[in-house]
Amino acid sequence: AAFFSIGSNDLTQYVTAAARDISAVAPLCDPAHPAVIGLIRRVARTGAEIGRDVSLCGDMGGDPAHIPALVRAGLRSVSVAPPFVGRTKLAIAAARTA
Repeated sequence: AAFFSIGSNDLTQYVTAAARDISAVAPLCDPAHPAVIGLIRRVARTGAEIGRDVSLCGDMGGDPAHIPALVRAGLRSVSVAPPFVGRTKLAIAAARTA
């Protein structure tokens, strides 16, 4: 593959064993869970080691609350919906200077 793309919604659901669309367990579907961040970190590190770009798509990348953890995990690319581009860029810039 020329690049890796991490789907944050599916990854979070599988890792936490909690579907975000089932109200009884939705609160457990937490993209900030250490296991989710750890897997993102491992994929980002592996991508860097073998010279492959790694991007993240899904809700997590467009949520400024998660950007610092993603930057610390080594992620350098996110795919977000057009309305979230501005706030995501600001969050990335702030995380990189923190």
